[in-house]
Amino acid sequence: MTFLHALILRCLDTINGDRTIYSIYHLLAGKKSSQTIQDAHLYKLSPLFKTMPGLGRRQFELNIEELHEKSYISFLEDTTKCKVTEEGNKSYSLFFQETKNFNYIDGWKYQDTSIQFWKRLTLLIQALSHLNHSVNRYFPIQRDEEVLGWVRDFFRNDHGNRLCISKDLYSEMQSIFSNDFPEDPYFIVARLSGFELIGLTQKQIADNVGLEEIESYFRFLNGLHYLIQTVISEKKRYPFLFTLVSDIYKPLPLTKSTVHTYKLLQQDLTITQIAELRKLKQGTVEDHIIEIALLDPEFSIKPFVENRQAAAILETAKQLGHKKLKPIKEKVKDSSYFQIRLVLAKAGEKM
Repeated sequence: MTFLHALILRCLDTINGDRTIYSIYHLLAGKKSSQTIQDAHLYKLSPLFKTMPGLGRRQFELNIEELHEKSYISFLEDTTKCKVTEEGNKSYSLFFQETKNFNYIDGWKYQDTSIQFWKRLTLLIQALSHLNHSVNRYFPIQRDEEVLGWVRDFFRNDHGNRLCISKDLYSEMQSIFSNDFPEDPYFIVARLSGFELIGLTQKQIADNVGLEEIESYFRFLNGLHYLIQTVISEKKRYPFLFTLVSDIYKPLPLTKSTVHTYKLLQQDLTITQIAELRKLKQGTVEDHIIEIALLDPEFSIKPFVENRQAAAILETAKQLGHKKLKPIKEKVKDSSYFQIRLVLAKAGEKM
């Protein structure tokens, strides 16, 4: 069994046939649809959101085929939904028992931040290394124009001694690596490039430490997310590293379109009015409200669903033992699918 096999099995076992196999693909790849966002929270899978943004659909399907051939999963009749077999459950459980935990990965909270942070950090280190050796011409490790602009602005606005800057950065990273860092710092440091030094690829690192490439990547991700969490929570202790993350970390990671809808809701506009004003379908605005309910603990759903209905929906979901909408709708007939989704979203991981 591969690491990806075990990861997919654990996710499929969690949703237990309530959703299609592609709900797991969209989760790992990081599709920011209302359904994927809601599923991530309802099934307590949000830490894995967007942890594999480069995962191809065909690659995912091949892994599903392999799991089916091994009889680790069985498909529900005429559907793309499946359940993990007893053999599959035993196999992935044993795999993770023998694998060190990834306690700090939180894709929903930190993955977007970590992607941008890593680009900034690697390019900044490369630039400092070359500047410290009085070399001004080199091929930048990152080609993202936004990141290149950020590093240029950093040097334009920071008039400190370049050697002092390097020492401050080194000191802060060394401090984090030396204080209960959850992984071998090699998973991060080996990827860095500098003067006459090219960082290793993920495959090269995996080969060097004797791990599968995807597991090696998750080790890197676990360390990187820990680093970001530490910098955010202790910004006074790590002021230099905090400058790399301060403008990109969002405690409430709503999509831009949802933020726009939220502002209009706060002006007491109705769903219909917002849809007309923004030239959106009413269902799209409802999706935005679901997203807000999932992510903002202060958001009240009372304007959209009565307390009596909410209580009935929650009670029915608990009785049925799953989060399928249609069976709940059949039991609570005076509620709409939007209201059911909204109540489940607000209950979130407490369900």
